[in-house]
Amino acid sequence: MEDEHIWASFKSGNREVFEQIFRTHIRVLYKYGNRFTHDTALVEDCIQDLFLDLWRKRQSLGTTDSIKRYLLGSLRRRIIRKLQRKPVAQAHIDLEIHVFHLELNAEDAHIEAENDLAQQRALKEASAKLTNRQREVIYLKFFQEMSYEEIASVMEISYQSARNLVYAALKAIKKHMVLIKLLFLLFFDRLYH
Repeated sequence: MEDEHIWASFKSGNREVFEQIFRTHIRVLYKYGNRFTHDTALVEDCIQDLFLDLWRKRQSLGTTDSIKRYLLGSLRRRIIRKLQRKPVAQAHIDLEIHVFHLELNAEDAHIEAENDLAQQRALKEASAKLTNRQREVIYLKFFQEMSYEEIASVMEISYQSARNLVYAALKAIKKHMVLIKLLFLLFFDRLYH
């Protein structure tokens, strides 16, 4: 069933479809939410509030051709709003500078050589060099396999901004990886000569 039909069925009050939407997307939402904050209780509250509001306001919701995109965008806004409401002493969050954690591991990154710890470490270091928005766009593009249009919708930016962010992030990762390879070669060159 296409997302448009699933969404229409949910909006008409089909509780089973609503539960299916929840079961299908809960894991992705939880993983995505935890990339903004390590406060799992806040993430869980935001997800719960999101689904409660969806059910309560289902009849007044618009249409969507991508439930995943709709849910990720809604959750993103909720988490950022909650983080912004925290006292300044706890956290100062702005939409442009929110902390987005991109932790690369063998499972998420699908690194071909899982045993190559040096490559994983270098990739993790490279991701740490990215801006928060670059980490978020990389996560959406490569881990959630979203199109640029979907990324633009979730992050509330233009299509071109989404493309530019992905390009800049990949360029930064590539630059860091090349630097790591050069250092590695220099180290082994000195070791054996």
